[in-house]
Amino acid sequence: MRILVVEGSGRGFLSQYSHALAMGLHGGGDQVRLLTGARDELADWEVPFEKRACLARGTVSWWCLRRQIDAFSPDVVHLQWIDHPLAAVAFVRWAHTRNIAVVYTPHNILPHERRWISLPLYRALYRRVDRVVVRDRHMGWALEEVLDTPQEQMAYLAGSPNPLALDLFPSSPLPELVERHPGEFRALFFGHGCARKGLNRFLQVVAGLKWPSKLHLVVAGEDVLAGVDDELLKAACSMLHISVIDRYLRPPEVKHLFSHGDLLVLPYRKQCKSPLMDLAAAFGVPVLRSDRVQGAGFRDGEHGLTYPHDRPELLVGLLQGLALEPAAMEVLRGRLKRQVPVLVGIQRLAEMHRYTYRDILSGKALMDEKVGMASNAATGRL
Repeated sequence: MRILVVEGSGRGFLSQYSHALAMGLHGGGDQVRLLTGARDELADWEVPFEKRACLARGTVSWWCLRRQIDAFSPDVVHLQWIDHPLAAVAFVRWAHTRNIAVVYTPHNILPHERRWISLPLYRALYRRVDRVVVRDRHMGWALEEVLDTPQEQMAYLAGSPNPLALDLFPSSPLPELVERHPGEFRALFFGHGCARKGLNRFLQVVAGLKWPSKLHLVVAGEDVLAGVDDELLKAACSMLHISVIDRYLRPPEVKHLFSHGDLLVLPYRKQCKSPLMDLAAAFGVPVLRSDRVQGAGFRDGEHGLTYPHDRPELLVGLLQGLALEPAAMEVLRGRLKRQVPVLVGIQRLAEMHRYTYRDILSGKALMDEKVGMASNAATGRL
């Protein structure tokens, strides 16, 4: 098959997931081309499949996509996320006139902004594409109940293997971080800054306690200190060894950060599905999360531990316990080591998608055959 995977951001989880899918499909013998954002943050990573970084904001992306379809002649176009549903509906109609199947993976079923205004357009899109890939059952329920997506339109394909954890992916040290010292326990707070991610409240509790010298909290990411008071940060730093890296981290730096981390802390107050839990699992890093953070594959006690979001002192207690009790951490690490290796996960994800693509194409071929037979029969009667 000829598969065109389309992901417009070129950054973060969506880019990593799309690269993993394209790699797995290519490894299974399919002809794959990935279209990604012009700001392709994985541009320096040499991949075995074809890739074009031509997608930008606005309608120009759709023209780029149509040019790539003319050049590549795909059997299937797989869209990973779109924020212009009207243009997407028009594109699907155009692709179907060329007998190209269109698959859509909504990593969020509706955008964060203007969601109710755009809902009718997304409902039309979900009913028009050949298949909607659903990454967890909760999303499937919402698609069916809120957006009237027929069950036969949906394919449940779970899994988020992250290529950053592959041995062949490069790693780059962060100049702001000194090397780990023997016995250091390194906890991570990572991601783009947002006041509702709970860092401010977490630091308030941290500032009220004296912490063991072995514990090192690394706070890293673009605008990561959003909503954090400067005086509070100083107070917390006086009680706990804290390193702050307030900038965008390149993917090789993200790999280095997680390769040398012991624990990921997610004290979020906002309810969300965080791909950071999948990233942490890929590196064998347990997670301490609030009950506001959801993950498709997260299992409490296996991938990490959960605490009530309105009880940050419980998070602090769990952090102290894990930092001071190596045996407890070894239990969590041991359970994470039993998970499927990243490369095997990539192969499985691709195989599930390959089966879905074939099912769509065989159904289209059967429909074309029936239409042809009906047309011939009508011609004979005339």
